[in-house]
Amino acid sequence: MNISITIMIAFVIVCMYWAIKAGRGKNGNMEEWALGGRGMGAIITFFLLAGEFFTAFSLTGLVGLAYNSGIATLYIMTYISIGCVLGYFLLPKIRRYGKEHHLISQGDFFEKKYTSPFLGKLITIVGVVAIMPMIVMALKGLGLIVSVASFGAISSTTAIWIGSMIVVIYTLISGLHGSSRVALIKDVLTFGVLLFLGLYFPFHYHNGIGSMIKEVSEVKPQVLFFPDAGLSLVWFISSIVLMALGVYIWPHTFLSAFAAKSDKALRKNSILMPLYSLMQLFSCFVGFAAILTIPNLSGAESDLALIKLVFQTFDPWFVGLIGAAGLLASLVPCSVMLITIGSMITSNIYIPLKPNTSARKQMNIARSFAIVAAIISLYLSLHSSGALVLLQLLSYNFIIQLFPSLIFSLMKKNFVTKQGAISGIVIGLSIALFSAATGTTVATLFPNLPSFILDINNGIYMLIINAIVTVIVSLVTQKSTAESKSLKSEAI
Repeated sequence: MNISITIMIAFVIVCMYWAIKAGRGKNGNMEEWALGGRGMGAIITFFLLAGEFFTAFSLTGLVGLAYNSGIATLYIMTYISIGCVLGYFLLPKIRRYGKEHHLISQGDFFEKKYTSPFLGKLITIVGVVAIMPMIVMALKGLGLIVSVASFGAISSTTAIWIGSMIVVIYTLISGLHGSSRVALIKDVLTFGVLLFLGLYFPFHYHNGIGSMIKEVSEVKPQVLFFPDAGLSLVWFISSIVLMALGVYIWPHTFLSAFAAKSDKALRKNSILMPLYSLMQLFSCFVGFAAILTIPNLSGAESDLALIKLVFQTFDPWFVGLIGAAGLLASLVPCSVMLITIGSMITSNIYIPLKPNTSARKQMNIARSFAIVAAIISLYLSLHSSGALVLLQLLSYNFIIQLFPSLIFSLMKKNFVTKQGAISGIVIGLSIALFSAATGTTVATLFPNLPSFILDINNGIYMLIINAIVTVIVSLVTQKSTAESKSLKSEAI
């Protein structure tokens, strides 16, 4: 056993112990297991939400994206910062409503707002379909990082098996209490590693950040500018807008909002998160350093740029820290998303069928669904297919379709009906699915339009159509409902 593996095992043992200890002595019910008893303070809430945004992708895919696409990578950091402005106002309202009505899941929220059990079930299905591919990709990232960081001593398949068992064990025992504690360790380690490497590599190899950027401009100037078409400035801005609107629409984000102890905790989170998102800037610096130090990486190789740089610069013990950071950065979001899936299916599908289920049994049923989701994710992570890639691409365009109905539901006088909300979501989902399956976009339908229109992120058009359908159907059904009530009163 090499020193790198020893360090990774040490971090896993510490995290497992702390996570399991966090769940001891807690009441055996769904609210405690899935929401931590709605008692998460500002610090824990911050690391819990940060754990959902900053995953192993910051160590692999983001560095590779900077290596290949350069400045366009900054859209990730930008949309999170803008999304936090929305979160400052949205999250407290979601938390208060959830606490007032004892809501557990995102499906509960929409069901209660629109008085529609069907809508609650629809939201649950959309949520599960959207986040399952994210769990799979997190497990695949875990396998890749651990395998490389162990110098090949642990295969990717073995790492995925071990990681899956670890996350299932502490998730079942401690629920959100355990996830939040591991998130704290993960974020401190990951941020520390990226901050150090993002500064060390430019100064060690290129005499500073300014010198490095200058060298990159000479060797690969295209990564420092937006192209005139494709990943253009228009694409950059429209993608930021779309992604910012969806930052807090995810089912596991609702879970974290419901779990927060107070509005103040959520507002503090929204204030601090943009500062924390600067971590991704250091990922970009690592990617730029790799352009000059290890050129000619292609395809999936570029995702390993950070680890390759660490290999040729540091001793194996430091490689172990990278492996531990990547491992924990995969486990935390997997844990929270498994809890989300288990609680959503239980609350919105199982309990309506068996409303007299005891509180403890509800929790155990949710745990069972979490295990099923983990098994399916494990299988898919080991047997990837084209369908999985399609689902991964669909995830964001699926979940963003909930945005119009969410915003309307938070209005003091919401004119949107349940028929309007359902119609808008279904139409948006249908367009997203058709576009992904056939490759149909505005550019393929109207190729002669100006490039500034063609480069707008297609998700924007889907969202606009969704909102229009929602409003029109709501106005029509409102009128029909009013006429129906009028006829009934006349008959009486």
